[in-house]
Amino acid sequence: MPKSIIVIGTLDTKGQEIAFVRDLIAERGHHAVVVDSGILGEPAIEPAISRHEVAAAAETSIEKLLAGGDKNNAISTMARGVTSISVRLHAEGKLDGVIALGGVQGTVIGTAAMRALPVGVPKVMVSTVANGQATFGPFVGTKDVTIMHSVADILGLNIITRQVLSEAAGAVVGMTELALGPQTTDRPTMAMTMAGVTTPSVMRARELFEAWGYEVIAFHCNGIGAQAMEELADAGQLQGILDLSPHDIGGYLRGGLMQSSPDRLEAVGRRGVPIVFVPGGIDFILFGPLQSIAPEMQERNYVVHNPIHTHVRANLAEMSEAGRFVAERLSQAAGPATIMIPQRGFSQLNITGGPLFNPEADQGFIEGLTAAGLGKLTLIELDMHINDPAFAEAASTELRSLMER
Repeated sequence: MPKSIIVIGTLDTKGQEIAFVRDLIAERGHHAVVVDSGILGEPAIEPAISRHEVAAAAETSIEKLLAGGDKNNAISTMARGVTSISVRLHAEGKLDGVIALGGVQGTVIGTAAMRALPVGVPKVMVSTVANGQATFGPFVGTKDVTIMHSVADILGLNIITRQVLSEAAGAVVGMTELALGPQTTDRPTMAMTMAGVTTPSVMRARELFEAWGYEVIAFHCNGIGAQAMEELADAGQLQGILDLSPHDIGGYLRGGLMQSSPDRLEAVGRRGVPIVFVPGGIDFILFGPLQSIAPEMQERNYVVHNPIHTHVRANLAEMSEAGRFVAERLSQAAGPATIMIPQRGFSQLNITGGPLFNPEADQGFIEGLTAAGLGKLTLIELDMHINDPAFAEAASTELRSLMER
């Protein structure tokens, strides 16, 4: 069955390349809907949706944008317009996938529309800034956006751009043909956070919840994972959360590489989603390569995790700050919340004899909790390590009890 794939780009500068991708999609038997996000020059090809329609969708006009002379405002406005059109087309069943081409401007506009579409809608962005010198977070957000490096600038068709654009067109066509569509489940859904240093515990918890009949979704502790998890909670799609690896909270408080958003745990508390919170991974700060770390941090215990990541032990004061952060949010939760403490260590390397073992610093987390005030929170301390199967079983049983209550 033919699919509708929208193709986003500035037709005054990328018209030839957009036409190339459009034709490749059509050759595969699908309908390519070209959306012009350009502003200045005349479009090189005829779009299905003009720049004037895009501007109108953002409640303005091309003439007003040109008269304003503000490039940043123009880009933001066209991004809103393309986003509005994309969301509408998807709601009408007229959008099965999306591909965009561009430099920084085109990437900002194209990925804005992609982030507004649900997970499961194929999204491919061919970008000149998709490389190791750029930050991808603002472009991807919490959605399943695929960003492909254009290698050469997107300026005409040549032996490089033809190859890259053909691969990109093939990618979005293949994704669209294989897309499963909206997923549903008749099982209650729970989510949990995970990290490499808590994987044994997470895997045991998953086994238990799946055996109990739950749909289980795991999110990485990279900060964005927790943000995506809490978006689901805020949308009413989660019946419980086992926050077993909230390393991102420590990253946010201490300036580490993987940071939570400032509103971490607020949506969970506001929605009253039952939660069991475990300070897994809060006991260290993730930095880059060892040579990039400040000298004072290198005086602490640390472990070179891989060539680009170093784990540095968090101290007593930092652990206490994390405890206060958690208590201030979860003590206000509208639903049941339990904090469980594995007294023998919070992560794989924080274990008796391990390089990051420091029970005195770990105690700072509890001190921070109590200093902030637990309110109606339940605090459970167990004489176990976080990766002990028995700890995973205890935490899972506690969350199941909260959900069934």
